[in-house]
Amino acid sequence: MAESNQPVSSKQVRDVVALGRECSKTAYPNPSREGCPNPSTLRAMAYRDRRLSLTDLPLSHVVSCSPCFQQYLRFRRTLVLVRGLQVTAASLAVLGFLFAGVRVFQDRVSRRAEPTISQKHAGQSPQIAAQQPPPIAPLAITVNLASFSPTRGEDARDPGKVIRLPPKLVRVRFLLPVGMETGEYALRLEDSSGAVFTDTRAVGRSSGGITSLEVDFDLGAASRRRFTLMIQPPGLSWRKFPVVVD
Repeated sequence: MAESNQPVSSKQVRDVVALGRECSKTAYPNPSREGCPNPSTLRAMAYRDRRLSLTDLPLSHVVSCSPCFQQYLRFRRTLVLVRGLQVTAASLAVLGFLFAGVRVFQDRVSRRAEPTISQKHAGQSPQIAAQQPPPIAPLAITVNLASFSPTRGEDARDPGKVIRLPPKLVRVRFLLPVGMETGEYALRLEDSSGAVFTDTRAVGRSSGGITSLEVDFDLGAASRRRFTLMIQPPGLSWRKFPVVVD
């Protein structure tokens, strides 16, 4: 009969090994346990102890003694179980470490994202500012100084007509007398004792042949008081106008 040259499959090899294993379990009884190695040798063999050389392994005896073979298999199953538990424990430890790392990272991110007290106050400031009343616009008033008779220098004040202003924030547009030109004017508001209440400058502008200038006075604390409005045109002396706040 001609021999077959067909290669042996891996499944056939596994089947032969499994058949040999089953045969070794029961086919070679050894009730008296003659020539059997001690359990520690079988355990070292099952655990692949590197201290045992190939000549120290009782391979020929184990495969021909069913009790030793079964004891060897039990040691192997124990080894597989122990290693499986070790791998599981190591995996759990790694997962625990990773979980702790993720928690630490999330805590740091949340701390960075959480606004500080100053940021919270800064975030609330627009709301507080929105609740505050809007600033009061100055009251616009126009005063025609051409209808007044100003005094010059240190002369006595004109006892006649006076400028009357309300006790509040006002924006006064002064229409200057004829002959006053454009340019920077100095303005000063003095009380009856000579104390300066306001000292400012304004630019005189011409429109329609009339020179005017605009200035803000906060007269909220000047109720029922008399002042002297002093205006100095560019390059000229001071001119004085009586003012009453009432």
